[in-house]
Amino acid sequence: MLLLSFLIFTMSITGCKHTEAEEMVIPSIGSPKINLYTPTSGGFNTELSLYGNNFGTDLQKIRVTVNGVDAEISGSNGRIVTAKVPKNAGTGPVKLFVDQKEYTFNQQFQYGYQTVVSTYLGSTGADVDGDFSSAKLWGPRYLKWDKNNALYFVEEGESKPDNYAALRMAYNNQVTTLLNASQSPLFERLRGFDFSVDQNTLYISNDNNANGTIGLGKLTRASSGFTNLSTLLTNSGLVTVVVNPITDEVFVALYSGAKICRLNPNGSLTELFAVGSGNITIMDMIFSKDGQTMYISAAYRSHSVYKVKYNTSSKVFNAIELLAGPNANTTGNAEGVGASARFNTPAQMDLDENGNLYVADRKNHCIRKITPDGVVSTYAGVAGTKGLQNGSAKDAKFSDPEGCKFGPDGALYVADTWNNVIRRIAVE
Repeated sequence: MLLLSFLIFTMSITGCKHTEAEEMVIPSIGSPKINLYTPTSGGFNTELSLYGNNFGTDLQKIRVTVNGVDAEISGSNGRIVTAKVPKNAGTGPVKLFVDQKEYTFNQQFQYGYQTVVSTYLGSTGADVDGDFSSAKLWGPRYLKWDKNNALYFVEEGESKPDNYAALRMAYNNQVTTLLNASQSPLFERLRGFDFSVDQNTLYISNDNNANGTIGLGKLTRASSGFTNLSTLLTNSGLVTVVVNPITDEVFVALYSGAKICRLNPNGSLTELFAVGSGNITIMDMIFSKDGQTMYISAAYRSHSVYKVKYNTSSKVFNAIELLAGPNANTTGNAEGVGASARFNTPAQMDLDENGNLYVADRKNHCIRKITPDGVVSTYAGVAGTKGLQNGSAKDAKFSDPEGCKFGPDGALYVADTWNNVIRRIAVE
């Protein structure tokens, strides 16, 4: 019996030592050797495991690159180094450096780009200036970047202490309010805005069916942004404004009759054409970079996007054409071509380098993409579902996004109106 107890005790010790040895990290001895890494493809933040031995555990002496771009190292036990694929690394070799000596794995890493949505500015609904981490927005609607890479945006409001209209600027890590309806009787419902060609004048439209006497105003550039608001037009119901990037002409859209008008040097308006036959609500107008095509988004009683050719020499528009949507008071979120596609309050737009049009589809809570041939797809967001979620474009959620413009970094920035934030959509 005593012998049996001794044997059981001995076996239990041996078993414990065996388990402990398996979990023990073996110290590095000799020169590092590499075997393989996994996975061999992925995108930004993909975690790589690099296998071999004699790597050491001092992360200060270990470096990993993917296609020549430094990766973020998260750990090493001497036999496995873990690291995250850096942003925009691209396809290329994976290299491990130990004590500055270089080791290259045999297989190249295949980098896959993905479209990612993040929050650029804002958090909760309020009008608070300050640095980007503390500033708060209230219902940002339309936005544009200027030549100095400053972001301007408007917040449409009412004559209420908790919801005044405002024009604000985000630049150099500071958000600054340039205009606020609590300080001026001239405006209340700020809508679209645009810069002159030299960007020294900022035109801003005010739908003064609410309060205020300005229909169209202008500000002049100053060291602190734009200032000296003056009245150009007192017409009511001016819903948006756009400047031709070649001719520097100013065009406005009227709510009544959905008319597109040119602003004359003497301050009068010339009516040019109407969008549809009823009181369609024009949401935005933009020109192509060559100034030869105007795009128009329209909401109520239309829910469509139009285009019209413009001759910058003769200053004459061709007939208006339907690009996408039903051209009727019909809503939906169907993808498709031309008239088969459906929107719900398409608002601000912008063009990419290939002529694709991006539209903030407000009541569908998503961003749509329209090719030059009128093919409509959902670029970001879950059509018909509101929320606030970052991540991949197909899973991200928005709440009544009304503005979208490409920034100087090539990302698409979105005024996510009732999330009270500005979002960033980037291909990474």
